[in-house]
Amino acid sequence: MNKETFQDHLTRAADSAVDFARNYVLNELPNQRKFLVHPNQSFDENPLQADEETYPNESQPDDQPILFTTAEAVVDYLWRSTKIPEWIDISVGAEDGENTYLRLLCCGRFTATEELLYHRDGGVPPFSVKSPVFPPGYDESVEGEKFDVNWLKKAKREFQEMQKTEGGLLRRLLHSTRSLFRGQR
Repeated sequence: MNKETFQDHLTRAADSAVDFARNYVLNELPNQRKFLVHPNQSFDENPLQADEETYPNESQPDDQPILFTTAEAVVDYLWRSTKIPEWIDISVGAEDGENTYLRLLCCGRFTATEELLYHRDGGVPPFSVKSPVFPPGYDESVEGEKFDVNWLKKAKREFQEMQKTEGGLLRRLLHSTRSLFRGQR
């Protein structure tokens, strides 16, 4: 796959992900997009095939994706001398009123061999459009039920605020752990 085709597939997959997410979320999803790239989301301990390469040093903590402000920048980052990730799951992750944030969970194996790319049948390889992350208790079988796409970000912020208080879970856990160790002396 050449770089222009990869760029076209990213654009088409991003459009599809936003359209798909609109079926699930209450939020208006702005046309301006930013991209949250999560590299190395696959298990890559199996032997490499054909021209496969991995870049294990590029792994990021799950809560620290690489932010790109354009699709072109994403393509420049993921394009490795004709090689691209074998699969990329794309979904809407959040919105901030100005931008829609697309999550890209990327395989850690890169290839230029078309036969190794996933989602070739009926899709835009290597992309697979996924739904936004559902909140706890969400029942997709209830017709018309929608949720705030930013629920996870808000839940993380609330959890972090709880941890700052005197009675925060982390403080209690640390206190309990210290008590256990003091009792073993």
